Amino acid sequence: ARLFLFSPDQTGNLVEKSYDRASSTYDQAWTHHMRDRSQELVNRITPVKGGKALDLTCGTGYVTSRLAEKMQSRIIGVDRSEGMLRQARTQYGSSCDFVKSDILPYVQTVPDNSFDLVTCCWGLGYSQPLAVLRQIRRVLKKGGQVGIIDNSLFSLAGVLYCSFLAFMENPDKLLHLMKFRFLSGSRQLQLWFHLSGLKPLCRWDGRKTYTVPSGQQAIERLRATGAAAGFEFAAGEQSDTPVFQRFAEIIEQKYLKDGQIPITHRYLAGIAKKC
Repeated sequence: ARLFLFSPDQTGNLVEKSYDRASSTYDQAWTHHMRDRSQELVNRITPVKGGKALDLTCGTGYVTSRLAEKMQSRIIGVDRSEGMLRQARTQYGSSCDFVKSDILPYVQTVPDNSFDLVTCCWGLGYSQPLAVLRQIRRVLKKGGQVGIIDNSLFSLAGVLYCSFLAFMENPDKLLHLMKFRFLSGSRQLQLWFHLSGLKPLCRWDGRKTYTVPSGQQAIERLRATGAAAGFEFAAGEQSDTPVFQRFAEIIEQKYLKDGQIPITHRYLAGIAKKC
């Protein structure tokens, strides 16, 4: 309660720091793992050949590049992490333009009716979802589409429970409280579309699981995928090692079975248009 009420919100800065750190391993750990889910969103979008598109929270640029290929035009990708953008420019700079910025302030500067398509993949919950969607509606051309895919609020429920137990044992070690706004599922996304003045076209939910052999490797993978973005600094630098060692032990106690620990990401997705 003290952290929530009185401490400065460091969520954005800490998330950026995490993604900068994870940028070199992100594609191997996350992009390739969830490639089929991201591609499903791209496949369901109706392209406008030669149209203008904006990819928010573009990360290392995978979806940005797929949109550029599908629309046969140069696409703009926006992300806060310079480390992620460095990877994006290296891989896709010949076909896409990448901008360093928080997504809400960036889209607020875009003129009305500017884009045929706006996407936001795996990052809406780090911002202000309803405010972002309202700005997306404003910048979309009539008939333009928006595509969203993101981890749900319950994406890593078991892992979060273990982290809660770890900090309950050492409450004085908790220095930073992460304030995220992930949605509960595609039904909430559909509601947010309606509240933003957008017409929902489709929505879906899903999950995907990988396994690791130990609690320590679970934490390493969570850091590499960005799933622990911001949270990995919740204990500060000095207390990081002992707290996360205990975190790893609790994960093993709760979920290790037959030499493997399952890590399940639950996600939501949807597409809407501006009428």
